[in-house]
Amino acid sequence: MQMKKNEQSKVTSFGDMKKLVTPSTVFDIHEFVINQVNEYDSLDVVVLCNEHANCDSLPLRYGMHFKTDETIRLSRIKFSTRTQKDPNRIGLEAYFIDSNNIEQSGQFVIGTRRGFDKPVLITVWRNDTDTELHLSEVMISLRKDGYLTPEVLLDLHPMYMQGKIAKHADLVVLLGNTLSEQQVQRMSEIVAEAVSKTDQLIAERDAATALAQEKAQDLEKEKGDHAITKEREKFLEKEVERYKLEKLSASRDNKQATLSSPDTLVQVLERQIYRGSSCTILKMGDGSQRHMKTSTFDPTGSVTAHAKTLIGKRVRISCWDPINQPGRWSNEGYFRNVYATE
Repeated sequence: MQMKKNEQSKVTSFGDMKKLVTPSTVFDIHEFVINQVNEYDSLDVVVLCNEHANCDSLPLRYGMHFKTDETIRLSRIKFSTRTQKDPNRIGLEAYFIDSNNIEQSGQFVIGTRRGFDKPVLITVWRNDTDTELHLSEVMISLRKDGYLTPEVLLDLHPMYMQGKIAKHADLVVLLGNTLSEQQVQRMSEIVAEAVSKTDQLIAERDAATALAQEKAQDLEKEKGDHAITKEREKFLEKEVERYKLEKLSASRDNKQATLSSPDTLVQVLERQIYRGSSCTILKMGDGSQRHMKTSTFDPTGSVTAHAKTLIGKRVRISCWDPINQPGRWSNEGYFRNVYATE
């Protein structure tokens, strides 16, 4: 879903974005967020008062809790490298101003919600770790079963900041000190179920991230292979043009330039004495050898240098024969140039 730059500046809500695309276009929260970050360097996110972020994450991790739905503004936003299982959610690293007017940072997960025209906050952590994810799921489960309230978590916030509640087990121990044996047993069952659910979520998330990374690597490889192919095509085109020039030069000298069958160039030997002259010798994949008197046909060494770049590759060898004597020099193993081929 692409929008023109002058259209992007008009977008401040989901509704604005949907007006700019066809009805059949699938809404993409990622493009909306990218647009907002690029256009405004910030993103407004709704905090729903009765949901996990406001009832669990914010009280414990940031010591704040809203009585009604509120909006916070994220700034200095970076996109998380972790893939969200839900395509309508996106992970961000960002800063915001808390209820005490102090700037805080965190790892945010935001998403869409029916009836809301801006992204809603799903959860927020101070640290992007699996331990925090376990803690979130345990808090959700314990609150739903009546073991936790936002007020209790607000009271526990100082301990969280002191590192005394670093994982879900720390929270369970603190709560267990005030509960009966039966309540502790029930809480343990709730926690075990929450931990199991979280383990599954982490496994699914990691699998999705690995798949996304694999697809990205495949795409980069495909792009690289395509670039190499295009570069190879250009190189071979230049080789064809180079041979055309050689044919023209040969005809001016009353000679005919010929090309050998394709073969692999195995080795290039320099300054080899052959029939009393210093030569460059080519060793081919079929066991044959080709030689060239360098003082006469390669005084600058350019032909030899080019041949060395083609070692291990498929090549065709050129030779000049007199027009009225086909095979005169080519049949004796002489060569004039080397050309890359398919």
